[in-house]
Amino acid sequence: MEKKFLIKFLFITFLISFGFFCFAKEICIQVITPAKNPLTGECKEFPTPCDVPQGWQKVKSCKGLIITLEPEKKPITCKEYFWYDESNLECQGPKTFCGAFTYFGLYLFEKKEDCEKNLIENPKFKEKKKQEFKKELQEKNEFSIENISKFINKIIFFPGNIEIDGEKISINEEKIFVKKLGEGEIKILINPEKMMIKEADKTILVEGKVTIENEKLFFEEKEIKVTPHQIFEKLGIQNPLNLEMKLKLEEEIPVYWIKFIEEKKILGIFPIKIQKEMEILAQKEEIEKLKEIKRPFWFFRF
Repeated sequence: MEKKFLIKFLFITFLISFGFFCFAKEICIQVITPAKNPLTGECKEFPTPCDVPQGWQKVKSCKGLIITLEPEKKPITCKEYFWYDESNLECQGPKTFCGAFTYFGLYLFEKKEDCEKNLIENPKFKEKKKQEFKKELQEKNEFSIENISKFINKIIFFPGNIEIDGEKISINEEKIFVKKLGEGEIKILINPEKMMIKEADKTILVEGKVTIENEKLFFEEKEIKVTPHQIFEKLGIQNPLNLEMKLKLEEEIPVYWIKFIEEKKILGIFPIKIQKEMEILAQKEEIEKLKEIKRPFWFFRF
């Protein structure tokens, strides 16, 4: 009787163990099981249900959640770049960067010219250069308009002050601003009392405001297309005496007012001096006179 009972007990124990084994084997079959870490919000896909760590919650899908996959091992690559960042606003390099090196505020370029072009357009760089220029105004007396225009969109010149992008700065002593013009240059001279434009040996008193915008020269918001040197060259005037010049508005039109004495010889023998006064349009490249007055003065030399 006891022998039969023992056989039955062993048989029942075997059935229970076998059933549990089959059940365990069934829930750990190879099926992708998404699960979420309730502490971090991380969602990860596991190869079987048995691989889900303790404490993780099984979910239907990781779609829309943070998914962490085992990273694919790739060889570390290196490459040379020109670069700048917002804590060091200057193009540098080339420098070799390897692996995962990027960070917020880092700018990379394969060519130096691309780096410099991008840097000039960076608002933080423009503001930095503007502050440096304001400081230099107190220390230097001569400036290149070409360099200033790289970071300042609009410069307005008045007697005694200048205005950069809407901000006025007082001028307590003469400052010179040089602008390239073809093979030559013009200079804008500002002091507390007056403003002048100088080109070679020609000096013009300016009666109004002068603006430099997009590398162009404006007088009272109207573009100037001819310079004093071009006027004298096209009119064939050489060595004018007692020269006086002004850039002013005449009935809202920018004109050069010019007064000088010109020496000539009649029949190639008799010298004569002629005082001339004229107004020439400043907005046209071709010379167009609004008025001209001539006053001859005869004199002979023996």
